[in-house]
Amino acid sequence: MPGFFEARDNFKPAERKDNFYIVVEDKNIVALTRAEGENTVKVSEQDYKFLLDNGIDYYIYNGKIEKKPLKKTERLFFVLSQGKDGYALHKNDPFWPESKQSQGVTWQTPSE
Repeated sequence: MPGFFEARDNFKPAERKDNFYIVVEDKNIVALTRAEGENTVKVSEQDYKFLLDNGIDYYIYNGKIEKKPLKKTERLFFVLSQGKDGYALHKNDPFWPESKQSQGVTWQTPSE
C-alpha cells in the first residue's frame, strides 16, 4: 500500500457547513429549513434549535426573532351608570338595590 500513510498524514477533513434558515413571509416565520431558497433568512444554530423546540407559531422575524404580540381580548365589562329606568341603591352600595325607579342606576356595557 504505497502512499497510504502519506495520504493519511495529509488528510484534512472538510469544514462542516451548518446552514440553518427560516422561511419568512410578511414577518411571519413559515418554516424551518436547512437549504437556502426564496424568502429565507440565515439564523444561528441556537436560534434554529430554539424555534424547533418552542414552535414557530409564537414568534415573528422583524430583523431578529421576536415573540408575537398577544392579542387583547374584546371582553366588555359592565359599568354602573345612570339610565331611564334603574334601581335606587341602599347607601350607594351597587350590590344592594332597594327599589326600581326612573332615573336610577343600572349595570350596562360601555357600548349601550
